[in-house]
Amino acid sequence: MTRKARHARGRPVLNEIVGRAVVVAYREDVNRLVSSLAEEGFHVEVLRAEYTDEEMTFTKNSRTFITHRKAWQKAADSTGYTLICEADFVPCRGIGNFDVFWPLENDRAWGYLYQGSPRLLAVVGPQRFLRGHTSPLVCYVINKTVGELMLEYFEVETKQRDLRTYFTFDSHLQWYIMGLGAEAFIPRRHYGEHGGLPNAEHANFGRLSNDGRHRADNLMSSLHFLPSYANGSHLSFLRVRLEAHLSGFARLLLRRWIVTTNVYHLSPVDRAKMYLIGFRRLFSLPF
Repeated sequence: MTRKARHARGRPVLNEIVGRAVVVAYREDVNRLVSSLAEEGFHVEVLRAEYTDEEMTFTKNSRTFITHRKAWQKAADSTGYTLICEADFVPCRGIGNFDVFWPLENDRAWGYLYQGSPRLLAVVGPQRFLRGHTSPLVCYVINKTVGELMLEYFEVETKQRDLRTYFTFDSHLQWYIMGLGAEAFIPRRHYGEHGGLPNAEHANFGRLSNDGRHRADNLMSSLHFLPSYANGSHLSFLRVRLEAHLSGFARLLLRRWIVTTNVYHLSPVDRAKMYLIGFRRLFSLPF
């Protein structure tokens, strides 16, 4: 769909509302990611992590937490929206012209462009935005207000926890800032893929399903480049994509697509419509 057609429907697109894209990285090669985002019309900045001697004693997950905190500070210091992604994000072609999928009039709304094991809380408003829940911070868009809430979350967690001990900060993040009025939304299809391998800490210390391995269960379009998990093999890539797609159907069949909260009263009809959305989003190509 062309930008003109999108405007005719009154829907803004990402590269019109996102002021900057911040790639958080340590030592990874992010040249392809940066060039892909620049090609999509984003102003890209690479935020390279620099750790003190003390921080090097922290778990890898805690150090990632610190790096995201620096990106949240940049968003809090800015106007408009900031796209934040990790070094192993692989964007879909055309991502800059993809629809904004959260209500812009709500300054506490934000969006996950990629979601690991997404779940649905409700369908919101006349535009039927998907209020969702997910954990991985592979790629997301926030504004100043949400950035400030995330900074508050960082201060609370770092006062309560020993950062030398493994914990999944991203799985707690959304619930905390939700308690402060923030609302997270997801698109009907992923705007990119998690291209890297999972942090080994997830398997060694965590209790995460599949040792923390997660992929997009569907995609809006083809990817800008082959993810690193494919090891240069298109056959390996297709195998992983098929497995991820099937896991999306399994989530529906096992009734893990909808999350019950005290915020929304879901009638049987509401649930039926939400499951229908879940099935429809998976009947798409490319998967």
